[in-house]
Amino acid sequence: MVRLNKRLLILAVMIGLISLSIIGCTKGKNKEGIIAEVDGEAITQEEFDKDFELAKKMRQLQYGKEILSQEVEDNRIYEDVLKEDLLGTLILDKVINNELEKVNIQVTDEEVEEALENHYITEFGGKDQYKRFLEENDISEEVIIRDIKRVLTFEKHREHFFNEVELSEDEIKDYFNKNKDSFIKYRISHILVKTEEEGNRILEKLKKGEDFHTLVMMESIDSDSAIQGGDLGYFTKESILQAYKPLGEAASKLDIGEISGLIKTELGYHIILLEDRIDSFEDLREEIMEEFKNEKHKEEIINLKEKANIEIYVDIEE
Repeated sequence: MVRLNKRLLILAVMIGLISLSIIGCTKGKNKEGIIAEVDGEAITQEEFDKDFELAKKMRQLQYGKEILSQEVEDNRIYEDVLKEDLLGTLILDKVINNELEKVNIQVTDEEVEEALENHYITEFGGKDQYKRFLEENDISEEVIIRDIKRVLTFEKHREHFFNEVELSEDEIKDYFNKNKDSFIKYRISHILVKTEEEGNRILEKLKKGEDFHTLVMMESIDSDSAIQGGDLGYFTKESILQAYKPLGEAASKLDIGEISGLIKTELGYHIILLEDRIDSFEDLREEIMEEFKNEKHKEEIINLKEKANIEIYVDIEE
């Protein structure tokens, strides 16, 4: 069974899965009932309208009803961007399906049923609650199933590509060296206080040899981490929460076992202890391989889109 991206299934759209701009596609004369064709295969207005209704409702459930009218980029509203992204998703689906047909790979009904059960029915607490959700939001199960197939199709293509792509050891190491901040992991513990004066007082205690983790329990106002000795777990400089970004930057300059000076964030003043660092190619190799293959797969998708004969027959914002 292909692994599914649960978040994408719950949102019920593939928008954002991979950026596929429709800019640059051929603009053809209008065809009644058809908004686009991919290598001669039609994307119908009916198909688009049904999927767009689902996309709108899912976004409104997540972000509120006002989301569609909010201005985003280039004086456009979110609804217009959502339309363009959805058309890109439908085009992407046709392109990938055509590639999978060439290698005799397809999504089975059993896989769709399993995904529906695991990522929708179970998520909503059972069949009754799931059916109620569809009825209350006027959503057709047909659209849900079509969306599941798209996600499974993408994942199957990705899996097939991963199995086929060949990467040399030199390529992988070069990728790691160019993207170290994405992979090197730090594990820190911290003490958080409200004022600079409190922080300096604790620094003095640390200089006199008092135990860091004992001071966490006594002084830190971050009660969630304090019960774990201040432990914030492993993170990379890129993955750490926005509010903690200065901590990630400070951690990258410490040796294991070293304690920082005061670090100011919007939460207050921190003192961190670098507990561990994982930075060797050997220890991170599997994650590097996974991410490198993801990058290569994105390149492959863009190449496939550029090779496809794509014609669009409507102004999507209309």
